[in-house]
Amino acid sequence: MKIYANQLETQLSQGLQSCYLIVGDEPLQLKEATDAIRHKAQSEGFTEREVIHVDKKFKWEMLFASMGTMSLFAEKKIMELHLPTGKPGAAGSKAIVQFVENLPLDICLIVQCEQWTAASDKTKWVKTIENMGTFMRVYMPKPQEFGQWLRQRCNKIGLNVESDTVALLAMRLEGNLLAADQELEKLKMRFASQTITARDVAGLVADNARFDVFRLTDSLLENNLARVLRMLRALKQNNTAIVVIHWAIERQVRMLLHFSYLKAKGQRIGPADYRKQGIWQNQQAAIQSALSRHNVSKLEELLSGIALLDRVIKGQSSGDAWLMLEQWIVKYC
Repeated sequence: MKIYANQLETQLSQGLQSCYLIVGDEPLQLKEATDAIRHKAQSEGFTEREVIHVDKKFKWEMLFASMGTMSLFAEKKIMELHLPTGKPGAAGSKAIVQFVENLPLDICLIVQCEQWTAASDKTKWVKTIENMGTFMRVYMPKPQEFGQWLRQRCNKIGLNVESDTVALLAMRLEGNLLAADQELEKLKMRFASQTITARDVAGLVADNARFDVFRLTDSLLENNLARVLRMLRALKQNNTAIVVIHWAIERQVRMLLHFSYLKAKGQRIGPADYRKQGIWQNQQAAIQSALSRHNVSKLEELLSGIALLDRVIKGQSSGDAWLMLEQWIVKYC
């Protein structure tokens, strides 16, 4: 049977398979999938565990020798076969097929591979495990999926976060699930059941900095050019990621553009409009002031500048991102 990572928990609740093949180069999901299978096996009496690492010196006869060895105090055994390359070779492939086809009831086999290709799916030893047990491949979430992964992770550990918090964390941690897991655990220890805002997270990111990105955007609303530039240079000096600053500024410009569209239609901006955008009452006067300085055309031009900066940050266009950001701030003010 071939399954996805999010189906493993349900499958384990329905019963333990005799053999599992878990593959992929994302270490957190690889580890957690193996841990989940091991925990299920242990709950069903598989009290002994043997780990076999396959390298160039490994002799496949050792696999069958392990099958017959059991401690005096164990009735069932978990055998974990670590095959990093995902390529056992002709001899190894034949041995795995023979081993799986003759697997006794008192052994649960878990094969783990870090390197993998689509061609590996079609090999005989993989098909044998897939037909007689479970084959699961783990993937790094795509950029558009990472926020959802973070949200699910927060729900799993009981971490209360706002949507903006997830967006900011996704920007900071994309591509590193191990780091993301560690950061969420730290937040859980620090905030427990409290709701965590993006401002909380940004404050932790720049914990040793003089300023944080939200103070910068507040000063930007107030049109305080000298203060904004001073904050920006302090954030740079304290190694605050420019992508975080870009995210906060883009968020603010889009919010102003939303209100500016309402004004252009002749609509009055009321308390309900502010609530929908998550705007605190003490920020509303500064927003009104900013809207009096910037019309729709100016804000759309500023947003285009932010889009160009995004391309420079990602290496898709040439230029000095920090210098470009300073120039954008001067233009804004």
